[in-house]
Amino acid sequence: MKKITTIVFLFCSMLSFGQIDLGTILEGGTNDANAYLKGYLSPIATGFGTGINGGWYHTAKAHKFLGFDIKVIANAAFVPTAGESFTFNNADFTGIKIDDTSKSSAQVPTILGSQKLGDRPLLEFTNGGNSISISALPGSGLKEEIGQNIVPSAMVQFSLGLFKNTDLKIRFVPKQKQPEFEFSTFGIGIMHDIKQWIPFVKKLPFDVSVLAAWNDVKSKIYLDNKNEPTQALELNTKTTLFQLVASKKILFLTIFGGIGTSSAKTDINMLGVYKTKNSNQTYTDPIALKYSGSDFRANLGLNMKLLFLNISADYAMQEYNTLTATVGFTFR
Repeated sequence: MKKITTIVFLFCSMLSFGQIDLGTILEGGTNDANAYLKGYLSPIATGFGTGINGGWYHTAKAHKFLGFDIKVIANAAFVPTAGESFTFNNADFTGIKIDDTSKSSAQVPTILGSQKLGDRPLLEFTNGGNSISISALPGSGLKEEIGQNIVPSAMVQFSLGLFKNTDLKIRFVPKQKQPEFEFSTFGIGIMHDIKQWIPFVKKLPFDVSVLAAWNDVKSKIYLDNKNEPTQALELNTKTTLFQLVASKKILFLTIFGGIGTSSAKTDINMLGVYKTKNSNQTYTDPIALKYSGSDFRANLGLNMKLLFLNISADYAMQEYNTLTATVGFTFR
């Protein structure tokens, strides 16, 4: 369990959120800091919300009554090229401007963008008559390190067979608190066999169900435990998923897939006390970002069952395409 819950922390550490120097970003005031960071952190919010909707099922066939399975789910949401940068428009800011009077807009890196200085235009921050010019925030350089920008996530899920070919699915991790991070999750899903209710369909040699699922993930990463113990990055995500799913079993293999919609709402907050370096202003809990979105989702996968062991993988096509792998045990 502990290894699963540390994935969020390890990923955030790898991205080095400490590179977000709020002491400088806040030189333009809290409104501009929020506007800038909303674009800068957008691929994390979108990727995480997209990814955790993966792995809810590996077959459309419900368990027998009181049959169950438990599995570990790992997701990797692939960040498209468009998620590596965002457009900075002077008109959207008052205290931050491009430090080049010939330009009114520029492409700047997101947190999953480029680290190269040439890709980071010079920005001027002004607050209370004081000004300072620095390059736009760098990206993590993750793509250069591993060849692909991804946002990972992981879950533990339990499914139980109920009446009328219905599965109840539960995702639950009690609050895990470590010196560096906090993490908890709760999710619930219902998958129901609709083939049994349609006369001309129930005789067909495959399974068809509908799935509705909801998930809530709360995490907090402490940025500087030694010097500023109150400074933390808070990431809270709620997702919903509605899909029509189908599967066909051939010996020990099951081909499965589905179509539907996926949606997510994510809040990212910077908590604690921050002091600007140039204008000597102090701000408490200065960053509060909200993201939301929904998208069409279609996935296709393969499950292999060896006695009680299930191993599956599927690929979902959506705004951030997602690869999901699961390992678990099934009974009845």
